[in-house]
Amino acid sequence: MEYQIKIKKLPKSEMELEVFLPADFLLTARKKAVEMFASSLEVSGFRKGHIPENIVVEKIGESKILEEATDILLKEHFSKIVEQEKLDIIGQPQISITKLALGNPVEFKAIFAIAPLFELPDYKKIATKAISSVKISAEDLEVTDKEVAEVLLQIRKNKAHFDWHQKNKNQNTHNHPELDLEKEENLPKLDDELAKAAGNFKNLNDLKEKIKQNIIEEKKAKNIEKKRAGIMGELLKNTKIDLPDILVMSETEKSLAQMKDDIKKAGHKYDDYLAQAKKTEEELKKDFKESSEKKAKIQLIFNKIAEVEKLSPDKYILENEVKEVMKHYPEASEVNARIYVATILLNSAVLKLLES
Repeated sequence: MEYQIKIKKLPKSEMELEVFLPADFLLTARKKAVEMFASSLEVSGFRKGHIPENIVVEKIGESKILEEATDILLKEHFSKIVEQEKLDIIGQPQISITKLALGNPVEFKAIFAIAPLFELPDYKKIATKAISSVKISAEDLEVTDKEVAEVLLQIRKNKAHFDWHQKNKNQNTHNHPELDLEKEENLPKLDDELAKAAGNFKNLNDLKEKIKQNIIEEKKAKNIEKKRAGIMGELLKNTKIDLPDILVMSETEKSLAQMKDDIKKAGHKYDDYLAQAKKTEEELKKDFKESSEKKAKIQLIFNKIAEVEKLSPDKYILENEVKEVMKHYPEASEVNARIYVATILLNSAVLKLLES
């Protein structure tokens, strides 16, 4: 059927739909709601699912039945309206019933954000320019003796800390001033034995070589991040998008959830963190606003580049990564896990394209 609707465009890529549904739609939905309540209701003298309508109404109440009927109505028809109008909705729509009475047409309004329309700049040219502006010399990848020495010192401190706890197993705290790790005499000797204890190393020279390799890899990774930051910075600068508030809010919630998780993993409490920072959660959200806007904008740009270039995640890698996420977070929604992994893989594919 063709739905009767009125469309109103709002600022920031939002829209308002005013929908009019025939009166018989509500009657059909109400019948389904009565049947649903009847199937779970227990009334003496009647079999489950065979309770007369008037008794269901008496036990449940007309208002609650109409409320359920409205939910059934919206679930059944809103997705069809979206399909009819070819709307690319982002996030959860805000729906409000404006007219609801048996025997009359149903009227409701829906306000939601849609994927904003925007023009992509010459992203390949921008990426080439951004990469060329990042100068990396052979010296940038050199490893100094001082850098290796700093890592070795940290290994010695970690070993001393571990050994202390092995000898003092009744001490669960990490606050032990008697173990002064700044004093040379409290640290283990820097020799082959230490290297073997630190991992699968033949001797001290083998450990030093591995440290050098790790430092080089870290420097390479930092240079890649520097190039990528340059590419994203230029893309943001050269792309005009009217961001829907709902996208910024979504990115802010993600950042806040990540912060809470990091605080928990560090063994601290979120409320204690807020007290120490002398901030409310709302103030934290305001702090995240600028970075959230950038994240939302770059994600839209990446999505569009992927669409233009016909990029998609490798299905085999996607399935394996989703399984890993669900293994570590069994309480998570598999749908959300799939979206999360697919987004990461797609972003990676876009960045590789731009770097090439």
